[in-house]
Amino acid sequence: MPDKGVVNSDTNGDINGDINGEILEINMRPVSPQHDHAGHRRRMKDRVLQFGLESLADHEVLEVLLYFAVPRSDTNALAHRLLRQFGSLSQVLEADMLDLQRLCGLSHNTAFLLKFSAQLAGRYLRDKNRSRQELSDTQKLKEYASGLYVEQDVEVAYMLCMDSQLHLRQLVKLSEGTVSGVNIHVPQVVENALRHKARHVVLIHNHPGGRARISTEDFNVTKSCLNALSYVQINLLDHIVVCGTECISFVEKNYIDTIRRMNK
Repeated sequence: MPDKGVVNSDTNGDINGDINGEILEINMRPVSPQHDHAGHRRRMKDRVLQFGLESLADHEVLEVLLYFAVPRSDTNALAHRLLRQFGSLSQVLEADMLDLQRLCGLSHNTAFLLKFSAQLAGRYLRDKNRSRQELSDTQKLKEYASGLYVEQDVEVAYMLCMDSQLHLRQLVKLSEGTVSGVNIHVPQVVENALRHKARHVVLIHNHPGGRARISTEDFNVTKSCLNALSYVQINLLDHIVVCGTECISFVEKNYIDTIRRMNK
């Protein structure tokens, strides 16, 4: 073994090394003649193509994904190890790259694939919703909002600028905060709405790891934005708060109507 090689092994026999800049992933367990390794991978891929991803358990989803970073080794045991370490498929994909490498012995290349996959999923959801353009009901708004926060562990605020037919004109990132708060500046909201010729605006922000509820601060900033936008004849349509897999709508909670009544 050259002096530059760094190799980490575990009891399962998987070895990850970085030698002369090349990533090596080797499985030291003997392969029996009866074990059709290439055939198993082909059958797993065919299963996905025929029946979809829902036909696979979480460990099988990881197993197949890892094929593309670990070309010759058995990835089933590695998939199980990742799930045991991090608890769920989503937590594996959202795990820190250094933790993936340190705790599970992944190479940089393999850890990058997992991180990239989570970000790709979010990009796909945003693009798919953007291509539909029309976000004419609360459910569509919630689906769009959820796609903005894949693998996001701090609060981030966005606004949707929409035309009179509720077609999306522009997604604007307003600000990024901390794990427990983000600032939404009212003049910035009005400025972006005017710049993108919006007739309707939707505010969106998240509560990473927090409770699925609307805070007093959320209510107050929504009231301020609604009032400021109304001066320039722009309607604040809704404010969506994303809490993990759950979304809360100000409209569904009747808070938008409550604010309008307060202004009378």
